[in-house]
Amino acid sequence: MKSIVKSRLFNFAVFFSLAIVLLYYAFRSVDFTHIAQGFREVSYFWIAISLLIALIAHALRAIRWGYLMESLGHKPPFGSLFAAVMFGYLANLALPRFGEVAKCGSVSRVSRIRFESLVGTVVVERAADLAMLLIATVIVVLVKIDSFGQYIYSRIVHPIEQKVIHIEGYKIVILLVMAIAFLLLIRFILKSDFLGEKLNGKIRSAVIGVIDGLKSIYRTPRVIQFALLSVLIWVSYWLMTWALLCSTPITSNLTGWDALFIMVIGSYGMTVPVQGGFGAYHIITASALGIFGITYENGLIFAIISHESQTILLVIAGIVSMVYLYIKQRKPLA
Repeated sequence: MKSIVKSRLFNFAVFFSLAIVLLYYAFRSVDFTHIAQGFREVSYFWIAISLLIALIAHALRAIRWGYLMESLGHKPPFGSLFAAVMFGYLANLALPRFGEVAKCGSVSRVSRIRFESLVGTVVVERAADLAMLLIATVIVVLVKIDSFGQYIYSRIVHPIEQKVIHIEGYKIVILLVMAIAFLLLIRFILKSDFLGEKLNGKIRSAVIGVIDGLKSIYRTPRVIQFALLSVLIWVSYWLMTWALLCSTPITSNLTGWDALFIMVIGSYGMTVPVQGGFGAYHIITASALGIFGITYENGLIFAIISHESQTILLVIAGIVSMVYLYIKQRKPLA
């Protein structure tokens, strides 16, 4: 138990330190008086609209997750699913990617669904979100290939491309050998009692549970609804970003297509493994606004408003959800 706590504290310290470094890099030469002046001109009406749309997107995400659970023979109430989703976001602010574990654990405790199976459904969800982000990226590139396309290629695609090109052949072979060895090891453990019957049974149960969760997308009779909700979730993110652009005079003249571009760029910023995307989101979003002739400092005003308004929402909703789930866990299952 102590080793687990120490490991999580170490991970928290590493990612938190990275977030501090990124925040320092983002704000190291910024005139905070100018930033403060920008806040005085903000329209809180549009910020409220963006927060409402964000809540709708999170509710849609909870409903979509529930569809995958139906294929496992369970149908948890919407309240538990929505609370788990919001609690997961809160957990991500403490430790990157820990939110997926937290939300699976909370649903597992208030229902009879195996934790391992829930992990499999979350993997399916992440695959769907990645597909939607890639689709949105392609749309952005096609809409304005001369500006949006060039920026995405130079800042995102080209760096990845260069890293892939410079991977030596022997490294690829080593990675393939390691992957094959890992699969053979799992197969060996599942088919033998090498680690002892009890431990081997737990490992076998965990692997089967995850695979069962991964199969949920094929088993669910609501594949069309799942796909439709995936689209609606990302349309909500788009509208949320557009509303936030309308909230400041600096960005209020930008169009819906511009909002889609900022949403895509911001989404890539949020994939950086730091708590809540702090620093990374600010840098990439403020820089991206430069293609519209917006200075870095003015871009930071939008990035701060966008990121911190959503963070405050996640903290408040996450705490309320945590309390709700705690009360729910205290009640015996029917």
